[in-house]
Amino acid sequence: MERLRDEVLHLIARVRLSKYEIAQRIFWHGVCGDVELGDLDFLIQQNEDMLHPPNDVPDSDFARELARFETMQRERRSSRGTARSVGLYPPGNITHLVKTGQSKDCLHGCVGCITCGASNVGSEYTPIQKENDDFNEIEISPTLWTDHFPNRVCVEMERIAESFGIDTTLGSPRDC
Repeated sequence: MERLRDEVLHLIARVRLSKYEIAQRIFWHGVCGDVELGDLDFLIQQNEDMLHPPNDVPDSDFARELARFETMQRERRSSRGTARSVGLYPPGNITHLVKTGQSKDCLHGCVGCITCGASNVGSEYTPIQKENDDFNEIEISPTLWTDHFPNRVCVEMERIAESFGIDTTLGSPRDC
């Protein structure tokens, strides 16, 4: 979480545009515009247009406060020693549902636009086995929250179970 926090703070320090201009670009070009969200070249160009280079951050009140904050964090880390460097990972066997497709019909496209890309309606997932230490970072995506809603996870788990011939109806013999 510290790494995520630090990355976000450094991005804020590098921003060239106002929040309004950034939101306008993301909404018009990325969500409802003519550019596919997976167009890596476009996204890289947008980032370069919106952000100062990492080694050329302009002097500002925020940049000075960030430098002060980082100094305090380094001091705190050194005073704690190695006690906080223990990696924590989820226990047990992990089956990760990877988004592998998206229904392209009109309704799902409309839902994506209306929800600013934050809906996972029409998403298709494939289960894969993962190692526990594969989850050492948090990946932020537009559908982060909806991907992890219990009702969405339950629907996907039932779909996967049914694809393996497992009965998911209530009262099946395995529930007894």
